[in-house]
Amino acid sequence: MQLLQGENKLKLGKPPAQTPAACDDAADAVLNVAPPVVRAIRKMMREHRLPELSVPQFRTLSLLSFSVDASLSAVADYIGSSMPAASRMIDCMVAKNLIVRKQCCHDRRQVSLEVTALGREAFLASRQAARLQLTQELAGLSAKKKDEIVKAMKALGEIFGSDAEVASKASRKSSGQKA
Repeated sequence: MQLLQGENKLKLGKPPAQTPAACDDAADAVLNVAPPVVRAIRKMMREHRLPELSVPQFRTLSLLSFSVDASLSAVADYIGSSMPAASRMIDCMVAKNLIVRKQCCHDRRQVSLEVTALGREAFLASRQAARLQLTQELAGLSAKKKDEIVKAMKALGEIFGSDAEVASKASRKSSGQKA
């Protein structure tokens, strides 16, 4: 229920649209908090990755862990590099047996990239170690605060997607499918 401004009666119906100030406050909160959270998570992931893996290689494993039949262009887009740089990196990762090249099931002229068991194990071990470290960081918060974080992350996920969704869209975009 909402009290109409200028009137002394209650009006039933939809709640009012959010004010621009509320949207600005939410945007400021995301802009102020998300970068340090992302930096902390990246630091945790780097601390637990294989020492011979570069950060772009680790991000590639992340993409390939969530995406089936990703192409070289999908990797280049995801890590923000040129195609030649991504190709050289992929060569190194194939040599380390972290990923394999396969003929793409959608286009025989295209090569798809898949994470190997060793690559998946390296990625998942790092992710799990970072998750445990993040769990320890959040342990001091009340159950209510943790629940609020889960709800806020779900709300942001509805707007921006998750890593799994981003990886899938990048893979579809590079193979010419609708994203």
